[in-house]
Amino acid sequence: MYLARHGETADNANRIFQGQGGSGLAPKGRAQAERLAARMKRASLDAIVSSDLERAFETAEIVGRACEIRVDRDPRLREVDVGTWTGKSYDEIARLHPEDWAAIARGEDVRRGGGETYAELAIRIEAALERIADGRPHGRMLVVSHGGAIRSFIARILGVSKDGFRVLDAVANCGITLLERSTSGRYSLRTWNEVEHLEGIERIERIEREDSTD
Repeated sequence: MYLARHGETADNANRIFQGQGGSGLAPKGRAQAERLAARMKRASLDAIVSSDLERAFETAEIVGRACEIRVDRDPRLREVDVGTWTGKSYDEIARLHPEDWAAIARGEDVRRGGGETYAELAIRIEAALERIADGRPHGRMLVVSHGGAIRSFIARILGVSKDGFRVLDAVANCGITLLERSTSGRYSLRTWNEVEHLEGIERIERIEREDSTD
């Protein structure tokens, strides 16, 4: 199971909370998706499943065309719900909600904008991936999702505490994480946030503090 974050959007570059909103890929994001497609053509995929949010599905479609595989949408793979923070900038949230912002800076798993916590997100993503994998027990698949979703899920299966998942680096746009899942349902992490296929594409400034909500 390959997990990939979507390509860059304008909101990524402008440090806007997208959550379960947002729009499609920026030109740089489409270039990243093309590189992901070239990388995935060598993986002999059997299936591609994507979050139904535009930025993820657009990324998956670019890969699907290159690999000649139809993309299945799954809304359970959406990014964390950030509630009323959706569409607001990091600076705006820091000004309007200083207590929450300070808690996030301390590494606490707050309920962003009245939406989900990362712990809740991780449980949702794990359940979705289990259902997806159970339907294709012997195949190779690409799952296109979101930075917070991938990072939270990996932290969960590694046993990282809900307040300490930032020990994992933020997921790069179109970065790849590779898992193997045994017939008993146990995961093995093979690679984390592989980005060699993106060499030469200017990367966005890495999210600095606390969030990879995108």
